[in-house]
Amino acid sequence: MTNNELSRKVLAALSGKAGRIRFTELVETMGTDARTVFKNLFFLEDKGFVRLATSYPTGAVYPEIHLVRIHEAGEELLNDQALMDSVFPVSDPDSGQASASEADEPGRGTYADALERLARKVRNHMEGEERNAAIEKIESLLRLPFVKEEMEG
Repeated sequence: MTNNELSRKVLAALSGKAGRIRFTELVETMGTDARTVFKNLFFLEDKGFVRLATSYPTGAVYPEIHLVRIHEAGEELLNDQALMDSVFPVSDPDSGQASASEADEPGRGTYADALERLARKVRNHMEGEERNAAIEKIESLLRLPFVKEEMEG
């Protein structure tokens, strides 16, 4: 399972559990080792999609995760498939496989494809109000009537 597939599966599991789930139950649901889920959860928390209830047992190097809760940004992903696809494409860049739109030449595909690639870069490289403003602009452009048309070479 790729990192993006795991992230999607974690968010879907939270959706089915009223937005929160115990770490041990989540590990069982994911069908992968606890270490992989642990690392993925800290990534999702860093990106603002989930919140973790943790503690540091005496002498521990890493925190212990007790509960995972979906955050507002995670709920937005679950409710917007296009957004989910742009943040967590089905093919994972970590696997060395490019998504279909990324595999095309830069000037090929639809305007929507280009905007989704741009949105993914913004989410990965910007933070705070600047990131939010850029995403809002991209989302407004995605609503234009010609956005699904093929770009001209």
